[in-house]
Formats: sequence, structure tokens, C-alpha cells
Amino acid sequence: MLEYGVVLPAYNAAETIEEALASVFGQTLPPAQVIVVDDGSTDDTDAVAARVSERVEIVSQSNQGCGRASSVGAHKITASVLAFLDADDIWLPGKMACQVALLEAASEISLCYGAMRQFRHGSNDRVSGEVRPGPTRTTMTLRTEVFREVGEIIDPPGNRGDLVDWLARFREAGYQEQGLNDVLALRRIIAGSLSFGRDQDKDLGYLKVAHLAMLRRRKAAQEQ
Repeated sequence: MLEYGVVLPAYNAAETIEEALASVFGQTLPPAQVIVVDDGSTDDTDAVAARVSERVEIVSQSNQGCGRASSVGAHKITASVLAFLDADDIWLPGKMACQVALLEAASEISLCYGAMRQFRHGSNDRVSGEVRPGPTRTTMTLRTEVFREVGEIIDPPGNRGDLVDWLARFREAGYQEQGLNDVLALRRIIAGSLSFGRDQDKDLGYLKVAHLAMLRRRKAAQEQ
């Protein structure tokens, strides 16, 4: 079975990172590496993470954004398979066994992802929330060498849309992906978090991502 490493970008995640890490170490297929990148937290995120297990490697940096933190951690992964987990989300126990088995069986697939179920922070109801399909940082698993070939996850203005841009570059490069219908993770909804609700300033990132994609298509057309 292929080995995998996990990267958790974290900013002021002291309330949730212990449960996130517990879901990593609770996988039916254990990880080879677990790296927490503390993105300039002002709480005790790093201390909480360190208490979970001596196997957690903690990397600290000034606050630069979730994309940069994800990339810094990814470059430290030596395992052949890479997975990310947002520090306020939770993996279900069979997630990585399912996804690693898929990548091992299908060499043409570079990335796979599953669905995730939403729940509200502070609620014990984790079975009836809305299920959302599609790739997210928490649900996708990919080949480490492919991540490095596609390149860094770039933080756009407002810090939203970083993964949208990376996935666009992944697809433009011609790599294959596969989605699974299975619910593999839980997404925690926290009021006031970076991804919560709509915000005109934060949503500027999506416009930047669309503009970059247009420029890449234009350049590719000119080179043909």
C-alpha cells in the first residue's frame, strides 16, 4: 500500500485542531507523516497540536495565508501520496484507506476526492447536515510529485479561491482526477471564519483566479 503524508495548515485553530488531528490518527490506514503548519497563530495552536502526538511535526511561519502554509507543508512530505486537512474539519475513519487504494489501483489518476457533510461548530449533530460534493482541501488526496509539478498554492486577494486556482492549473496541465460519492469528511461551519458566508473584500480572490485562468488560456492559444 502506498504511504501518505498529511498537511494541516492552521491559524488560531486551538479550539479545533485536536479533534482534526485525532481524526488523522484514527484512520484505518495510518499516515506516514503529519505536518502542522502554524500560519502565525496568536493562540496556542502549536502547543495543542504538539500535545496530540509526538509524531506531529510543527512548522511555524509568519501569517502568510492558507495557500502558502499548505505549500510549505507539502514540500516537506516525502511520502508518495499527499493529503490536506483544514484544521477545523474532520476526516471519517476510512477516508485515506479508500483514496489510497484508488490511487494504487489506477495509475492514470493523479487526484481523487470525496464528498463532505457540514455541521455547525458546537453541535453534536454530525449525521444530518448538508452533503456537498466536489474537491476541497480537506477531501482531496493526490500524488505528491504531481503537486510539485503543478506548483505552489497561491493566496489571492481576500485569501479565498486559492484552491480553485490550483485545481485550474492542475486541470490545464492535463492530469486526471476522480470524484467519489462517499462522504469522507465533515466540514465544520464556524461563524466569522475565512470561508463563512459572503464578503465582498474576501471574494475578490475569486475574480483574481478567473482573471489568471483567462490569461493562461490566452497565452496557450498564442503559443499554438
